[in-house]
Amino acid sequence: MNRLILPLILLLSLGLQARAGELAGVHVDDRIKTAAGDPLILNGMGLREKLWIDVYVGSLYLPAKANSVAEIIAQPGPVRVDMDIVYKEISSEKLIKAWKKGFEKNQPPERLAELQSRIDRFYNLFEEDARKGDRYVFEYIPGKGTSIRKNGVELGVIEGEDFKNALLEIWLGNHPADKSLKKGMLGLK
Repeated sequence: MNRLILPLILLLSLGLQARAGELAGVHVDDRIKTAAGDPLILNGMGLREKLWIDVYVGSLYLPAKANSVAEIIAQPGPVRVDMDIVYKEISSEKLIKAWKKGFEKNQPPERLAELQSRIDRFYNLFEEDARKGDRYVFEYIPGKGTSIRKNGVELGVIEGEDFKNALLEIWLGNHPADKSLKKGMLGLK
């Protein structure tokens, strides 16, 4: 009997290590690979709430853990943010309005003007409503750009490290979408 218990405990503990955690019913892996095969580790995860309603779980993956925005922006290599929708439905209009607010609050007017054509292309990727269970992946690969995928299907790629940084600042900037979400993604919570 004791011979069976130890292997069972080891198997269960290995299974638990594959997942970094669960938040609002979303399971988050502690290690992933980018579409290009680069390994990334979970930096942190948090919950986006609006008026006490759970909207989505945001998970930030980096080559190496960092808990300051400056460190994250300065890190070379790939970056990935997973956005798992937990609210029943978010219209495409509301998604675009939230993106717009995030870009405008965190970028000075001159940088916004430089990025505007790419930001407009980004908005055009959100033609469909988001529903509970949908996963958006925003994955920056140096030299390629930021790939935006919904449920595993690539919607488009927006070039430029400057765009990647502006997108990250929506979650991590001085005026984040949600302060608690920012803390979670920075691994401070």
